[in-house]
Parts: sequence; C-alpha cells; structure tokens
Amino acid sequence: MKKVSTYLPSLILSIFLVLALFGSLAMTIFDINVTAKKAKALSEKKELSSKVITQLNKHYREQAAATGIPANVFMDNISEEYIDSVIDAYIDGTFTAMKTNRSLNVQVPKNPAMEEALEKFFGDYADSIGYEKNEAFYRKLDNTKTNAYKNIGSCCDVFKASSLGKHGLLSKASKLYRLRPLLTFASVGGAVLLMLFILAVNWKDKRPFLYWTGIAAVISGIFGTVPSIYLVSTKYFDSFSIKQPQVFTAYTASMYRLTEAFMAVSISLLVIGIALIVIYGVSYRKNKSIADSTHPAPEKNEADTN
Repeated sequence: MKKVSTYLPSLILSIFLVLALFGSLAMTIFDINVTAKKAKALSEKKELSSKVITQLNKHYREQAAATGIPANVFMDNISEEYIDSVIDAYIDGTFTAMKTNRSLNVQVPKNPAMEEALEKFFGDYADSIGYEKNEAFYRKLDNTKTNAYKNIGSCCDVFKASSLGKHGLLSKASKLYRLRPLLTFASVGGAVLLMLFILAVNWKDKRPFLYWTGIAAVISGIFGTVPSIYLVSTKYFDSFSIKQPQVFTAYTASMYRLTEAFMAVSISLLVIGIALIVIYGVSYRKNKSIADSTHPAPEKNEADTN
C-alpha cells in the first residue's frame, strides 16, 4: 500500500472523496426532505393550525374595540381543518414559486361560513341603528372580508414566503432549488467516480481500495456527525428570534429534522467506513500470515550463531 506509485494518488483521491461524500450526503438529504409533502406532514405533526388559530383569536380580540366586530364573528367560523387547507395552499404556492422562479401567487380558500357571519353581523347592526344598506355599506363589508382573508393568509404563511419574496430571497432560493437534482447527481456521481479511480490505482492489489474508501467515509462521517450532535444537543435553532409561534415552530422543526436526518446518515457512513477499515485489516493480516507460512524465514545454522 505504501508504494509511491499507488500511495500518493490514493491519498489525493481520498481527500477529494471526503468532500464528495460530504456533499453527496448533504444534497441527498436536502433533495429528499425539502418537498411540499414533507412540509405538509411537518405542519400536521407540529399542529401549526392550532397555533395559527391562537394567533388569529388574539388578533381579533385586540382589534374588536377598533373595528366594533366581536372576535367570535370570525373565530366561530374558522376551524383547524380550514386553517390546514390555507397552510397547505401556501406550502404548495411556495414550492411552485421555487420550481418555476415566479412570484408567490396564493389564493386563500374561501370560507362561506365566515362570510355569512360577517354579512349577518353587518346587516343586524345596520338594522339596529337604522343605517341604509347602500354602496358604502357593501363596500365596507367587502373590505372587511378581503382584510379577513389577508390576515388569515398572513398567519398561515408559516414559512413567510411572502416576506421572502418581497426581499428577493425567494428568487435566490428558487435558483438553488431548481439546481437540486443536478447538484445531487453531480455530488453522488463524483463520489462514485472517485471511488472507481481509487480502485483503478490499486488494480493489482484491490485491498487498499477498502482502506482508502473507509478512511474517506470515516472522516466524512465525523465531519457530518460532530456538528449535527452539537446543533441538536444544544438546541441551537431554539435561539431563532421569531415572534409568531407558528413561524418559529415551522422553521425550527424543519431545521432540526434536516439536521437529525443528516446526523443519522453521517453516523451510518462513519460505521460503514470503520467496517471497511476492519475488513481491510483482517484481509491484510490473513494475507500476511499466508505469505509467511508459504515462505518461512531461513533457519540459522550453528556457524551463524557462533
């Protein structure tokens, strides 16, 4: 293994393999986990709809004195199922925008029960004070409905894609997201190609291939495992300064899920690397013992000892 003709090329290739394995792990985890389906499952698991309802209830109670509309007119007709549908609409819209590099365009699902409650409240109030239901009346009613949907949409945009879009960050994320398949293929393909190069360099004696690949896997596994353990054990993402509970939960839960998935795969790679090194060590010793038994050392005669 220590022949210069094989040792040096193997060492250089294994260094590049460390980077390729690390990159392929990161891109594969990103590719698998950053999807609309995963985001919806996370929303359901973390019960983001209940957090949204709490925020909406707080908002409408605070605004009741200014608008004159009791909070229950809105909240009695906003269910968790409805909020789930709005959250899902924003998640779908976010991923569609990233896939197509277009502006976020989400239509908040209609809520007929809430609209009927608002119409009844406005009508009853107008009748109680003898207010004429003229154009201004219906304009005010329509504006109240529109604002209600805007407020619901804002609370249900748990990844704040609208804000990201306004600051141009969604477009930047779109460029990376659309390159996702290519980067994953390139990183995984690069790792496989480097392993084939190491195998080709050690073609006459293939056992060092196990050693160099194992070493690269161990180092890549350590690089991925140690930071991940630190981030999870210290609850690093809990330090995010995000006021809205549903947004805080959406982002921190997503980051922890990605980190934990990356940590699990890194540990698996570390174990595989150790296994390859052990297999190399066993095969090396076995081959050496066979060679020693086939070619025993010459016995010393009495003349040599005197």
